Amino acid sequence: MTRSPLSILFGALLFGGVFATPIVDAFIDSESSTVVTMDCGPTLGDLTATSVRIACRRAEPGEIVIGLADASGTPIRRCVLACPAETDNAGILEIVDLKPATRYLYTVDGASNDSWWFETRPVPDDACRIVFGSCADEKAGSSTVWRRIEADDPSALVLLGDTPYIDTTDLTRQRSRYRAFARVPAFADLVGHTPLYSTWDDHDFGRNDTDGNLKGKENSRRAVTEHRPNPSFGEAGEGIYTSFRQGPVEIFLLDARWFARTEGEANDPTLLGRRQWAWLERSLAASTAPFRILACGMVFNGSVRPLKTDCWGAYPREYDRLVDLIGRVGDEGVVLVSGDVHWSRVIRHDTGDRLDHDLMEFVTSPIHEKLIAAANPPHRGLVFSVGEINSFLVVDAAVEGGTARMSLRIRNASGEDLHTTRFERSLADP
Repeated sequence: MTRSPLSILFGALLFGGVFATPIVDAFIDSESSTVVTMDCGPTLGDLTATSVRIACRRAEPGEIVIGLADASGTPIRRCVLACPAETDNAGILEIVDLKPATRYLYTVDGASNDSWWFETRPVPDDACRIVFGSCADEKAGSSTVWRRIEADDPSALVLLGDTPYIDTTDLTRQRSRYRAFARVPAFADLVGHTPLYSTWDDHDFGRNDTDGNLKGKENSRRAVTEHRPNPSFGEAGEGIYTSFRQGPVEIFLLDARWFARTEGEANDPTLLGRRQWAWLERSLAASTAPFRILACGMVFNGSVRPLKTDCWGAYPREYDRLVDLIGRVGDEGVVLVSGDVHWSRVIRHDTGDRLDHDLMEFVTSPIHEKLIAAANPPHRGLVFSVGEINSFLVVDAAVEGGTARMSLRIRNASGEDLHTTRFERSLADP
């Protein structure tokens, strides 16, 4: 028998701050046969020029073997993913030392699928197509969106929350809902080769319109870290905020639930929390991307349906702090993206006196079929508004010569662009 060493990073992810998968060297018998035991997945996650994350789940505790091949199907390496009972028989594998701009095929326990492939990011990385969406279920309507996104050939999919709907912090229920969502065929096909990034909103955090005082939120965090292969999940076992970059765009995925109203005074509560604010300031200051998208499930404005308190407008000092932060370490390349409200809107924020330009917000919701007409109240900066079921947002960005260009399109499952906004920046800009 032939044996070959494979240096594989097994995630090193903290699940709920308790369970971790160590870095190991894997030795797999190249002549052995395997039996497919995967119960859920694979879900492609964070993808860079030299690495990829893949999430899978077994029907029972054990190991999953993921084989990697080049575009012709020639095997390159075989990797072991531990899926212990402590993490719901799920695991996240990180494979490193890949070649940039290279297409790879992969197998799971010896089985192959036309959707199981990925292409590492190029160097330099000059273009991307990133899709954003929120509020999805396992019904046929959401599947029409997954198929349309598949046809649009994105470089990444970002879910902004209520994906799935869970409405409890019970750990067993949390885990089962992530599994059911991941098993939808159209979604599974899409994320088999399209990297998935995600944050949560209220219904996957635990309950409608809730904040960080929700009892059992640790279970919600544990479930999402077991099943979604993000680059990272907050810091020190708190929150799930993260960031990634493709092309000329860096995405900052904020967590507007975990810390909400857990710090500060009753009349001046926090939304992001001290730790996340510090991370955001450091990350924005370090970013070299011409465009930066700040994204979360919660809308960044206060024009919402009556009695709704989970929006940035209900945290006025936090909103002011965000604008001040953008003024210090951001620039006119910052755009806001949100979801949650079951209505799609484009809003121009009146920040010209503080930033020398108005911030633009793009609200994209829902992927499913439920609209809420009350979520379309007047706003003096309203640029566009539509109640469109099965809709999503497409961000295209590219560097051409000395100019970076970005467009944002609100799009439906029929392939119709309902609204487009374009941005352009000279790379000579400070």
